[in-house]
Amino acid sequence: MQEQRTGQQRGASFIWKWGAIFGGILGVIQVLFSQLPHKLILDLPLWLIGFFLIGMFAARQTGRIETGALIGLITGLIGGLIVVLFGVIQVVGNNPQIAQALNRAAQMAQQRGKTLSLTELRTIAIVGGLIVTEALEIGLGSGIGALGGLLGRRLARPHTNGPLPF
Repeated sequence: MQEQRTGQQRGASFIWKWGAIFGGILGVIQVLFSQLPHKLILDLPLWLIGFFLIGMFAARQTGRIETGALIGLITGLIGGLIVVLFGVIQVVGNNPQIAQALNRAAQMAQQRGKTLSLTELRTIAIVGGLIVTEALEIGLGSGIGALGGLLGRRLARPHTNGPLPF
């Protein structure tokens, strides 16, 4: 029982450790890519390749597909939080430009007969965008991490309990 608990703790620490490391790396790369003009073309492939590779790495180490899915989930969570935090900082820093764009959207809504205050519109846009971003990264992380885990399990080294026969 004690040995099983220790193995589970090592598995959880492995998942959190590598998930946080790769999530941080992917989040920082995403923030750097967001400064480029064609960022949307680079964002999705970066995340997909990153999730696949970390899932493959994790499953190769443990021999379990579940580890690939879980480490992809943690990578998506951490990386997404970094991107969301950067998005909040950008919203606060670029407030005049964003306020101007939201004012135009509010004016268009009022012309159609719908009344939304600028504060309501701003809150809906920011919170909705952040929630969708985080949900997509977590979902893609676990799904693509599991796909990487499928390949990683096939590449896993077999564990032996004794000396190798010669």
